[in-house]
Order: sequence, then C-alpha cells, then structure tokens
Amino acid sequence: MKIKHIKDPSTVWSFFCDHSIKSKPYSGCDFASPRLRKEKIKDYFENLVSTCEIYRAEECGEPFGFAFISEEENFMNLVFAFGVSAASKFFHTQWREFPYSLFDSVLKQHNKNYIIAEIRRKHKVESFKKWLEKYQKRAIVFKDPKNTIVWCKSERMSVIFKVVAANKTTEHLMGEEASLGYTRKGPRHVIRELLFNKERYILDEKSIDFLPDRVLIHGLLSDDKENVGRIALEFKPQK
Repeated sequence: MKIKHIKDPSTVWSFFCDHSIKSKPYSGCDFASPRLRKEKIKDYFENLVSTCEIYRAEECGEPFGFAFISEEENFMNLVFAFGVSAASKFFHTQWREFPYSLFDSVLKQHNKNYIIAEIRRKHKVESFKKWLEKYQKRAIVFKDPKNTIVWCKSERMSVIFKVVAANKTTEHLMGEEASLGYTRKGPRHVIRELLFNKERYILDEKSIDFLPDRVLIHGLLSDDKENVGRIALEFKPQK
C-alpha cells in the first residue's frame, strides 16, 4: 500500500462528497435539499482543507482511503478519514493494514511518536472498539466522552504514566513513572493496572484531557492496602 501526501484538494473532493452523501458521517449530510446538503458538505471539506494535511492511500494504483491530519506539538491528530466505496473489493487484511501504513508514513514524516483520533460514528461503536482491540495492537481506546484512540508507532503500544498531580493519599507518587499492566473494560469503567517499581496499583479511569502538548488521565488510584486517592497522570507513549 502506498501513501501519498496530496497537495491539490480538488482531486479529493469528488471522493469526499460521494462518501458524505452515502455515509452521512456528520450533521447536515441528510438535509432534504440537495443544494443545502452539498453546501454543508463543501463547507466542511473546505474547513478540513484549511486546517489539515491530506493523505491518500492507494493499492494497485487505485484509491483506497483518505485522511485529514493536523499537527500538534507532540502528536498528530487524525481529524477525518474515510475509505473509498470502490475499495470494498480489497481483502479484510488490507483494511487492517490501512491505518498502519498511513500512520507509519505520517509519524515518520513529522517525527512524532503517536497519533490520536476520536470515534465519531453513532452506530456500532462497541463493535468497532472490539475490532480495534483485536486487530490494532498499537492502539489504546480511552473511556472518555469522545471515545479517543491513540496509536503508537511501536509494534505494540508501549507507554508509561507519570504522576503529575495527586492528593494527600497519592502524593508520595508525585513525579514517579509507572508501566502499564492489564486493562479491563466495562460498560462504564476502564480499570488499568499500573506498576510503580514493581508495586501494583489499580487506576479507575475517570476522564481524559487531550492538550496540545500532552495527554492527561484523571482517576482514582488504589493500592493493595485499601488506600484510594485522586491522581492525574501524563500519558507518554514510548518510541
């Protein structure tokens, strides 16, 4: 699969418009008036073009998918991506490799360690998360309102968590770094095992802040002695 950086947005417009009309990925795509619908799609497209770089993935010379990506201080932000309907003839394995090929190329070009995106779809969200967990081993899906995904450029997602804020119960961990153990996901909670110098703690993840220069995770941290305290950790994907 080849990845190309697109300089001329006009070559993408017809694919983008066709996808928007068929899939209705954002508000306004279902306007009854064809004129208003196309105006809404055009406005959204022009906004993406003005804020993002455009990348095209192709297989055997045919377009496979497109991505609109912006650059932040420490990471890349996948703002919008879509597959070309004619690419449905390709194998499932090629669809699994599409994000890897795209992200590897973009991260190398911009010298970044990870890329973030949000699950904006309204239907089959949980089944899509399960697909990510099964086939996208470089990804972590957070339990925040935006269903944020982080892809690392490592073969398997490797991260450390640095304590940057704490209350009285957890203040002894300020500045310490933890490695990630198991992750257990429920309908309302994400529980992560964190290892501080081989000492086991359990993080009940509550919220995520994606800032221009870093990612912060807020939650409740408990140890094996039944102590529970509030904590904020900086999420740091490894090279």
